[in-house]
Amino acid sequence: MQSRSSTEFMGTPAGWFHWIPGEMIVVVRLTRIPLDNVLDTVVEQIRIQLNTFLARYHFALDAYGTAGRWSESPTMPPVRRRAFVFGLHQKQPLLAVFFHTRHRDEQQKDPLPAALSYIHAHLEYFAQQGLHILSAMPNWIVTAAPFFYGAGGPASPPRPAPSVEVQSPPQAMPGWHLKFSPPPGLTLDAQDAEDVLVVVLDTAHHPDRIRSAATRPELRRNWLLQQLVNDMRQEDGSFVVEYDRYALTNDVRTGHDISQQARYYLMPDHGLFVSGIIRDLAPRAQIRLVRALNDFGGNDLYSFYAILTDLEHELVSGTIRRLVINLSLNIMPDIRRLPYLWFQERQWPTSQLIGVQRALGQIEEGLRLLFESLAAHGALVVAAAGNDSTLALQQELPPRPPRAPARYSSTLAVTSVNSNLLPSNFANAANLAPSTSGVATFGGDGPGVEDKNGLPDAVRGVFISPTFPSGALNNTGWADWSGTSFATPMMSALGAHLMAQGWSAANIIARLSSGQEQHSDLLSGIPPAVPSLLANIISVRQHFGL
Repeated sequence: MQSRSSTEFMGTPAGWFHWIPGEMIVVVRLTRIPLDNVLDTVVEQIRIQLNTFLARYHFALDAYGTAGRWSESPTMPPVRRRAFVFGLHQKQPLLAVFFHTRHRDEQQKDPLPAALSYIHAHLEYFAQQGLHILSAMPNWIVTAAPFFYGAGGPASPPRPAPSVEVQSPPQAMPGWHLKFSPPPGLTLDAQDAEDVLVVVLDTAHHPDRIRSAATRPELRRNWLLQQLVNDMRQEDGSFVVEYDRYALTNDVRTGHDISQQARYYLMPDHGLFVSGIIRDLAPRAQIRLVRALNDFGGNDLYSFYAILTDLEHELVSGTIRRLVINLSLNIMPDIRRLPYLWFQERQWPTSQLIGVQRALGQIEEGLRLLFESLAAHGALVVAAAGNDSTLALQQELPPRPPRAPARYSSTLAVTSVNSNLLPSNFANAANLAPSTSGVATFGGDGPGVEDKNGLPDAVRGVFISPTFPSGALNNTGWADWSGTSFATPMMSALGAHLMAQGWSAANIIARLSSGQEQHSDLLSGIPPAVPSLLANIISVRQHFGL
């Protein structure tokens, strides 16, 4: 059955974007942590120094939230913070400052790349002035993987889960469940990870809507939804949804249709689906779902920096003791395509070899440092490798490399295999050689692939929107969804089990990505379980029952 409003849920992008035009992030090293009442003064001093230099090239930087999208749209949320302090494990912390870039020639389409080019070429000059710039980069688009449409999103839209009949008592609530098959040497926590907080940065429904959904007749027998809502009612941190703590806009969108063509659609259930997987596999872990992506699965780095730097401050203050961060999302383009995207116009002064190397490092170093800081405080960051490899598979090419932040050594990258433990047809590699900090687990497969029971090979989880993107009605609260997005929370749950037993984040990454302990005469190592994905497998099984 098709909903009359189904056309509202699916759209075709008008163009591709990798960053927000005109928006710049500059990461600098400070001598000490600034007091809150002087932070704005520090930001303005940095802006003046940069503008004094950029004026010779007819560029200028404006305070964030005063130009660009904010001058064009009255619905943009107000900007209350223009800079974020992080790297608190160092004697000299870091500061990420957001700016708007403009050029004297207002007809210039996007002045950002050229302005960054001049900054990259003069880092020594700024250091001589006492301004130590570690990174100058665009405000990269963040996706669950005038609108800015980013490549990413789940492998395909959610669809109704198949109906399965089982004999059960009248008051029972049968449904879909996941179960670990951990490799030898790994055991699950006897207390079901109750001492660990898992923070999910994702889309989210308003808490009132989740509670209301649990009362709908067709969803009352969905055990996982009822469990999540019961956790919310406890008000003890078991399951918390931070819906409006961080302001978002709807000008970034993402997604694929069932044929892997670019389409955007509403996906507020994505974060709830991910949270449900964690609750199923780590029944007593604390889950905090933070709305970091809008209902179309997109955002930019502004809210991302706000959330992650706030989490670092909580770790430093002791408010959080054991932290797992689930990132079922992607940032930035494919690393192998990045040079072609960034240097498509060769007139810039950084087009010489040394300048190219410096620029490519500079335009993401600020992001890498953010994750390095979280890892330094003991946080385990688990990130989706991405779903960009369908076309590569069709052309008999290797899978695409993991997207950021999964490709950073400070994170555990997660890619996807299907229920038969074969690479999913959309799955990116778990590692970018020579790194070995990634793993593969169950994430479903593309349309048309079936499991051993003749059912669609997909992850099944909680879904509360009344209709699916296709317009089909939601009669059970269970959906089929595939992608590395849904393999990722399985590893976040396993990471929580191990962290609750005293494992460090670094040890968890090393142990999970190394696979089963094997004996070999080869001193150089042994091949990964899934060579094409450069990943070892952690098995997770799915079944229907009580």
